[in-house]
Amino acid sequence: MTNNENIEKLTEILALLRLSGIGRGRFYALINAFGSPQKIFKASISQLAEVPRISHTIASEVHNNINFVEAKNIASKIFELGWNVHFYNDESFPKQLFTISAKEIPPVIFSIGKEISFDDKLIGIVGARHATEQGKQFAYNLAASLSRAGIVVVSGMAEGIDSAAHKGALDAGGHTVAVWGSSLDIVYPPSNKMLAELIKKNGTVFSEYLPGTAPMKNYFPQRNRIIAGFSDGIVVVEAGKKSGALITAEIGLSYEKQIFAMPGLPSSKMSIGTNQLIKSGARLITSIDDIYEELPLLKGEIAAKQFVRLPDMTDIEKKIVHLFSDGPKQVDNISREVSLAVPELMEFLLALELKGIVKELSGKRFMLSEEYV
Repeated sequence: MTNNENIEKLTEILALLRLSGIGRGRFYALINAFGSPQKIFKASISQLAEVPRISHTIASEVHNNINFVEAKNIASKIFELGWNVHFYNDESFPKQLFTISAKEIPPVIFSIGKEISFDDKLIGIVGARHATEQGKQFAYNLAASLSRAGIVVVSGMAEGIDSAAHKGALDAGGHTVAVWGSSLDIVYPPSNKMLAELIKKNGTVFSEYLPGTAPMKNYFPQRNRIIAGFSDGIVVVEAGKKSGALITAEIGLSYEKQIFAMPGLPSSKMSIGTNQLIKSGARLITSIDDIYEELPLLKGEIAAKQFVRLPDMTDIEKKIVHLFSDGPKQVDNISREVSLAVPELMEFLLALELKGIVKELSGKRFMLSEEYV
């Protein structure tokens, strides 16, 4: 696409999204119904109102109040700033974000820095802003270990744990991704201005916000869903009883991502959240080896399996086992893929475990035993 074509495409998307009542969900409802913004703009009010979740009032808004001039000015400014623009239906859109709930995928997201490849392995590290020195050191060391192993570290560039994780990745010569709750031209917190420049130069910064958008409280949970979407697994290092890091973990669980948590003393306020996560099934983490055990594909040593050395199994057992060709699976996912109720499935998994073929992990997840990996 030429620059003018990209500006035109961004203009159409922004023109829709800037209308009152049009968020991501209704944007995709309209796209699914008509196929493209151009066809939406040509539709009558009655045609628009037939779309689920589009009331007559919103249909009138779409038909009568599109402001192409304002949208084009914003689109032109974004390209003048040199931001990379990733459209939801474009090759450059980070494929990892398709793990987000369909209606929550950003129609467009902006970045500065390196591209994210579909083959990249990414781990999120998040935690308390007012972290302890021990917590920050753990995040720094873990991020450095991940970077040296070629794994991209994802975080939100907040003070405390996030910043320590970014610094650990950069100091180890690795790639780190920062997802912001402000636009790419507004660094938050301001104290991280130097870190932001280092990440833009040696890593990647992402945001879904338009130029001049200052951070607001409700933007951070939205930012957290992007962190969770990018990450193959999420490590929580220190979190109070109420914490944005816990929100990221909850979102990650809803996207079926593996959650890890650093344990802490019961008396530590900064360990209340992480200890609770561990009680709820998160994997206790003390080193990168815990990540490898839960997500062996990240180690880069597991190819597609032929299962030629497996003992005799029933047809259903074979069907279950072949689901583990790309790593651990959660019970609910296995249940859906083999069309078995969970209680019945657990009987087969127990039989496979007794045969030494599979083993159970935390969070109701199963994987092949090391002998068959």
